[in-house]
Amino acid sequence: MTQALTSLGKGRPRLGVRLGKAALGSNAALVFLFLYLPVIILILYSFNNTRSVAVFTGFSAEWYLKLAGNDELLDAARNSLIVGTLATAASTVIGTMLALAMDRFRFRGRKVVDANLYLPIVIPEIVMGISLLLFFNQALFPFLHTWLGLRLSTGLGTITVSHIAFDVPFVYVIVRARLADFDRTLEEAAQDLGANGWRTFRRVTLPLLMPGILGGALMAFTLSLDDYLITAFTKGVQSQTMPLYIYSLVRRGVTPEINALSTVLLAGSMALVGLSLAAQSGVEVYTRSMGLGARLGIALSGLTHLAAGPAPAFWFAVYALMTALPLYGSRRAWRAWYAEWQAANPAGRALGLATVLTVAAAVLVSLRIFIIG
Repeated sequence: MTQALTSLGKGRPRLGVRLGKAALGSNAALVFLFLYLPVIILILYSFNNTRSVAVFTGFSAEWYLKLAGNDELLDAARNSLIVGTLATAASTVIGTMLALAMDRFRFRGRKVVDANLYLPIVIPEIVMGISLLLFFNQALFPFLHTWLGLRLSTGLGTITVSHIAFDVPFVYVIVRARLADFDRTLEEAAQDLGANGWRTFRRVTLPLLMPGILGGALMAFTLSLDDYLITAFTKGVQSQTMPLYIYSLVRRGVTPEINALSTVLLAGSMALVGLSLAAQSGVEVYTRSMGLGARLGIALSGLTHLAAGPAPAFWFAVYALMTALPLYGSRRAWRAWYAEWQAANPAGRALGLATVLTVAAAVLVSLRIFIIG
């Protein structure tokens, strides 16, 4: 009898437990509905076949086609890509070096430096935007004018420096997390076998840190691409990025074209965040997929320009190199990726293939904007 009651109690949870699970499930559903329902509506109305944003009358890709021919948008997108690429490159190098220094060395004031590296993450963006504006206009520009005779003003340069300032801590945090699980005995083994410091770093340390470095770089690029507030304070008069362009359009009234542009930016940001998380997972097939996708995107960009028709000799040579160079040595890269891909589980295979296609599409679109925009 006791055993029967015990088995009955184990087989069916108590009423309070069931009600608690139902409440938690309902709460999660409501939170996700609150967060993502406006996004779903925005995406839906970006395909509306009329200019109305109140009544959906049918599906159409008209507004996406208009975006492709919008010269102001292409200029803003090119500015965002330039700033994002430069800021990502600089912040990735600086953030990685800082993470290595803070992990490998002990010095006075180390905790103070570590705390200051987190400040750009913690302080409000509006405070950082105002402080950077004052730094440029009240300190840096007057100093350069007084001592070097240079007359500078805010623009893409100041936007890039500002983005580097708030991107470095994010790269630092991600690479430092990767270093927490780093096996130092591998470096010691390489040095015991005769490798010097530089060769050990290049052949052992850097490959093992690469998932964290790539994750930090992609996160930095995402933050730079999406930033509005700090950019608005440091942009100057003429410089404009995509978030600033979207805001200028919204002030004139919401249209399906704005919905389409926001959808494109949202899709790009989600793809970059997904790639960053995949890179941080440390699975080699994802990092190889990113490299293969970049090669494929560059080659496709060159091929599409060659197929577009006759071009001046200089640009024909550029497009030919864009097509040929990424394919040089790709056979070995393809084999290495395929071996890693075959060893992955079904979910890993699907994500690896999606990574290749996503990176290839992103590189192709970015290069088209750089060259045509």
